[in-house]
Amino acid sequence: MTPWQPLRDVDPTECGGFRLTHLLGEGGFGTVFLGFRPDVSHAAAVKIFKSEYGQSDIWRQRFRREIKLIEKMAGVHTADLLAAGGSDNPPWLAMRYVHAPPLHRLVHQYGAFDVLPAWWLATGLAEALAEIHAKGILHRDLKPQNILVEQTGLKIIDFGISRSVNEDGITVEPRFFGSDQYCANEHLLDPRAATEKSDVFALGVVLVWVTTGRTPFQACTISERLMGMPPDLDGVPEPLYELIESCLANDPKNRPTALTVFRTALNHLTDFAVPLASVAGLPLPAEIRDYVEDWAAEPIPELALAATGGGNSTGSELSAGVPRSKTAGSPPKRTDFSTDWVARWHNAARRRRDSYGR
Repeated sequence: MTPWQPLRDVDPTECGGFRLTHLLGEGGFGTVFLGFRPDVSHAAAVKIFKSEYGQSDIWRQRFRREIKLIEKMAGVHTADLLAAGGSDNPPWLAMRYVHAPPLHRLVHQYGAFDVLPAWWLATGLAEALAEIHAKGILHRDLKPQNILVEQTGLKIIDFGISRSVNEDGITVEPRFFGSDQYCANEHLLDPRAATEKSDVFALGVVLVWVTTGRTPFQACTISERLMGMPPDLDGVPEPLYELIESCLANDPKNRPTALTVFRTALNHLTDFAVPLASVAGLPLPAEIRDYVEDWAAEPIPELALAATGGGNSTGSELSAGVPRSKTAGSPPKRTDFSTDWVARWHNAARRRRDSYGR
C-alpha cells in the first residue's frame, strides 16, 4: 500500500540537509525521495532534478523564479514548500510530504466514480486551480497521479513544470512538457502557449477519466486531435456532461474559468448537502474511505522510528509518528448530515469563492 521504496545503490542519501530515506518516484524531470531534516517538523518530498537541467543557465533562471512563485502557492489544496536549492547542482526542492493515496490508484482499484463523488472531485480540483491561478501560477500537468486524496479532502502536487501566467523575459525551449492525454491542443503545440484555460482542459479530462475509466482521447493519436477530432464522452454521467464538454472545448476562449467550474460544481455538490471536507468523512464509497484511512494509518518510516525510540511498536498504531488507534481521530463512517447543513455550507463556500474574486 505504501508509496515508498528502499533507496537504490545509485540514489543519494542527502540533499540540502535532508536525510533521504526512501524513494517515492521517478519521472522525466527528476527523482523524488522521502526526506527528513532536524529543523523541519514534517516529512518532506524532496525532488532532485536531472543534472542536464542544472547545466542550463536559462533553466536555472526559470527554476529560481518558479521557486518564488511556489513559496506563495500553498493553500487549501496544495502542499507547502519547505526548502529549495535553485543554485545547487543539481537543483532540488522540498515540499511537505502528503501522506495520502493518488486518485489513479483509487480508480484502478475500486472503479469509476459515481455522480456525487465526481461533483466532489470537480469542486475540489476547480477550487485548487482557482487558488493557484489567483496567484498567477499555472500547473500544466494536472492528472490523476498528481491528485492525492486525504481523509479530509484533496491535495494537488508536482508543480515541477508550472510557470507564472505573466512570465516574460526568459526564453524557454518550445518542447513538450506534461502528459499528452491531459494536455490541451495549444499546450501540445507549444508549452509556452499554455494558459489557465489549459489547466481547465486537463480538469475536464480528469473528470472523464474518473467517471469512465478512460481519457476522452485514448482512441486517437495526437495528430488526429490536432486535426480536430472531438473528445469521446461516451459514458460520462449526464449531470456532468455539459460542464465537462465545456472544459474540453477546442478553443480556449470557449472554456470556463476554474472559478466558474468551482461555482457550477459547488452548486451541484450542495444539492447533495455534502462538503469538500468534513468530520463526516469524504463523500466516497465506504471501501474507498476505508482505504484512505488505512493509508493514513501506515506509519511514515523515519517518523515512526523517532516516535518509538527505535521501532519497538508494531507500526500500525502510528500515523506520521503519532500514536493512534485504528479509530482514534478518524472520520466517522457515516453519510448523514444535519438538515441545516446546506445553508451553512453555502455560506462557507461563498466566503471561500469570494476570496478568489469574481
